[in-house]
Amino acid sequence: MIIKTKHSMQKMSQRGMHKDLLDIVLILGTLRNDKVILNKKICDKVLKKLDKQNKKVKRKKNRLHISRLTDYRNTILKIRDKGGVTLVVMGDVLITLYNTDIKLKRKRRGRARRKYIL
Repeated sequence: MIIKTKHSMQKMSQRGMHKDLLDIVLILGTLRNDKVILNKKICDKVLKKLDKQNKKVKRKKNRLHISRLTDYRNTILKIRDKGGVTLVVMGDVLITLYNTDIKLKRKRRGRARRKYIL
């Protein structure tokens, strides 16, 4: 179980995140230093697996299982629409959380141009 700080509770409400979303990020996310990151790429992989599993379950016509899978899928789609979610965790304490949405910047190649003053 994770302990939420007052700050993290405020940020959850500001950024439209709920407990189910946090649980999914903690389960599926990758750990880097003190951060748990769930990005678009991982969400896409999970969605493909869920779609395959959903087809199998629909054949068996288990309504409870189908509804749980659709709820799970909808939560992952929310994460994907946000561009991913990052949780900053220290031990069992959730410090803050934010949308990942990392845009890769192109590195400059070659030397920087120098301006000479005459």
